[in-house]
Amino acid sequence: MRKLTLQVTFTLLSTVLFAQAQIGEKPPYDFESPDQIYVLPDYLEEVSALTYYQPNQLAMLNDEHGRMYVYDLSKMEIVHRVRFHGDGDFEGIERVGDFIYAIESTGKMHRFNIYMEGVVEAIKTPFDKKNNVEGLGYDHVNNRLLIGLKGSGDVKNIDVKGKAVYSFDLATDEFDKLPAYVILNKDLERVVGDDFRFSPSGVAVHPLTGEVYVLSAVKNALIIFSNEGKPKNLTRLGKRLFPQPEGITFSPNGDLFISNEIDSDGGTILKFSQKN
Repeated sequence: MRKLTLQVTFTLLSTVLFAQAQIGEKPPYDFESPDQIYVLPDYLEEVSALTYYQPNQLAMLNDEHGRMYVYDLSKMEIVHRVRFHGDGDFEGIERVGDFIYAIESTGKMHRFNIYMEGVVEAIKTPFDKKNNVEGLGYDHVNNRLLIGLKGSGDVKNIDVKGKAVYSFDLATDEFDKLPAYVILNKDLERVVGDDFRFSPSGVAVHPLTGEVYVLSAVKNALIIFSNEGKPKNLTRLGKRLFPQPEGITFSPNGDLFISNEIDSDGGTILKFSQKN
């Protein structure tokens, strides 16, 4: 079969707000002033993914082990652990209903019911190690998972010119053939500098607006898409607060949480309350 070439142009808005390191509409969060900073235990220095678990609790991964850690925001400690797989490079986690989905950089995806520990299902994906999967988020508007690829956006019979975000339909348990979003570096470079490279490291969907937030640990950036797939904002994230942003999630009221890996120390989770 002949390969299909897909190229979606990323058109940035012309207004550039260099003082705030932003392009486009200003997001409803102050990324220079977190409402709370949570310091994780040393064994979570490589916290690689984040999801909302239940009120006052977030679930996360250490990228070296197939274990889920549940962090209580009130107690400021890990209160629950689940081992669902052996060692690997785990880069995405998301809770949807009673199920946890976790994905490795090689594309292997796992699913288990939080009330049925010890039973884990492997889900076949179109990805492999060349795609370097990083980021998993739940799109409640379209009942699908979004999967960010840090590496190549190409999959079988599909040639993608740019960084890709694919989707997994939860109603059919099937991956969509074409990417949901494609980000072209050349379009970003025109505005933020010749050396800018965007590599997705986390994906989340705003629970109230349906907008898609995509993190980049490379060059520390955040891009916000409308739920129609159009880019609304690019924000550069300061290294002081965001040394290596890898995980992103929302609470149901719209509060935003971003996790950071920190070498030789426990990682951090930053909370940002939504502004009116």
